[in-house]
Amino acid sequence: MQRILPETDLERKLMSLGAVFVEENQALDELFQVVGSDLIDGQELPPEIREQILDEVGEYFFRLDMNYSPEIKPDCIGILEEFWEVVDKESTLKNLDHIRTQGHRTKFNVLRNTLPSEGAIDYQAMEKFKQIFSFDFVNAQDLQMSDEDYRKLATWLQNTHKYLKEPGILAWDMARYIHLIRLSFISGYLTDNEAWAEVLKIAPLIEGRFDSWMDFSQSFLIGRTFWSGNADPNVKAICEKLLGHPASPWQFFAWT
Repeated sequence: MQRILPETDLERKLMSLGAVFVEENQALDELFQVVGSDLIDGQELPPEIREQILDEVGEYFFRLDMNYSPEIKPDCIGILEEFWEVVDKESTLKNLDHIRTQGHRTKFNVLRNTLPSEGAIDYQAMEKFKQIFSFDFVNAQDLQMSDEDYRKLATWLQNTHKYLKEPGILAWDMARYIHLIRLSFISGYLTDNEAWAEVLKIAPLIEGRFDSWMDFSQSFLIGRTFWSGNADPNVKAICEKLLGHPASPWQFFAWT
């Protein structure tokens, strides 16, 4: 029998890293209809009630299969192939290893380190910035970015010093990692035992790295903007909801 749900608080917390992708389906509103009567503002939950609520939260936010029906499998296979270049177990594990060891945070950090933390960005820094940014594109000329576009991107990256702490955009990579595990499990590329083993591999990466879910959320949002090229107000709203909603999985696991 497959193990769909986590067995420990550590596994629950790690699955909570991918909560933004789950809440895209507005899970919190439905969950609150189930557990809302047990959530009294300002009162600490008795241990037995906390566990009961977490069991319900788990049905929405902790499951490997995201509570999807089997009919969703072809869609997940298509998403993995189109957006992740994942087509089997080998490519799944290769992508997971890349996110763990490098992810988007590596290029983000390299680019940001070419720039002064504040003040004017000189010509040499901008040229180095452009070279690094276009390095891993097959056809750099297809980027269709003007000098002004590069300067705007560089200025935005420079400004992230004000909002990001030492982990940088680690949260974005860790959320993607959990989401990739889920999609790969649903697609049949990972067994349940393999999926949980991959989940636990990131525990050392996040231990002690964030002070709060607010820090995690900021790291996630900046990472997503770096990946997409634009800030998405809908994703920001999802993060804000997860930070404040009484039934959010982020309410049950502290970072400190």
